Amino acid sequence: MKRFVTKGLLIMLLFIVVNLVLILLIPMDKNAYVCEYNHKVELMEMTQQPRIIFIGGSNTAFGINSKTIADSLQCNVVNFGFHAGLGIVFPIENCLQYIKKGDVVVMQLEYGNFFDGGNGEPETYPVFVKSTNWRYVHQLNFAQWCKVVSGMPRENIKGIVRLLRYPIRKSFDTPANGATFKYLKSGFNEYGDEVSHLNYPPKNINIYGEREKRTVNKEFMEWLNDMITKYEQAGALVIILPPVCVKSYFNISYNDNIGDALRSIHHSYIVSPSSMALDDSCSFDTGWHMNDAGIKQNTAHIIKVLKGQLHCQ
Repeated sequence: MKRFVTKGLLIMLLFIVVNLVLILLIPMDKNAYVCEYNHKVELMEMTQQPRIIFIGGSNTAFGINSKTIADSLQCNVVNFGFHAGLGIVFPIENCLQYIKKGDVVVMQLEYGNFFDGGNGEPETYPVFVKSTNWRYVHQLNFAQWCKVVSGMPRENIKGIVRLLRYPIRKSFDTPANGATFKYLKSGFNEYGDEVSHLNYPPKNINIYGEREKRTVNKEFMEWLNDMITKYEQAGALVIILPPVCVKSYFNISYNDNIGDALRSIHHSYIVSPSSMALDDSCSFDTGWHMNDAGIKQNTAHIIKVLKGQLHCQ
């Protein structure tokens, strides 16, 4: 039995080493969607005050017009919305170091984070650590490291496919969007908004799954409360805003346990979550990604809400 376990551990170690070597050696796709994270960090470092920082998943990346918000509220805007695959735990923890006294931080946490703990998906973490030149590996928690390891084989397969395409493309990078929409770094503008999808017709979204009935993850709420406190100690005004989505997604993704959990840590939503749910016709390719009409509606609503909040400060 001991010999069997030893062999199993050696095979597992060999598997990890081989995949780690491959992920280090295969050239990075510099136009991968996750490479945008480097730009968003640069925005946090360089954008001057006064500023409003939006932190969320792809609902935020695909859901606001930062220039319109900046012009309306007479401040600079950073769209730090990114990707559900990265989760919300890492972006919020990583963003804290760039917060300055006087910042307004709008947190838009997609509802799934409250139930699954907000640590993202294995498909994202290997390419993320590679795209950021491994500069954040010391900040990853155990759950995120597990996703790096478990996601490496799939990322390496994708990398090998890119290598095989090199003779045709003459590049290791995915080409910019053409006839069909792809999730790419080149799709973002100078504020961190994903805008390339506006050049494509919306797709018919598929609604699947049963209404969310899980209870909120207590450890996640403790973590969120701690992070909000740290942001406030750094001098930021933290606003908890529901994420934008379309009504059919809202109906299956949200339950009142979230609102109750936020009230229990004394950080309630500033508006009703249902008020952030738009008509299904406002979706682009999922219920979390807005088309042009959805972005305009959502942006106008956010401006109105923030004007009321900031006027009271």
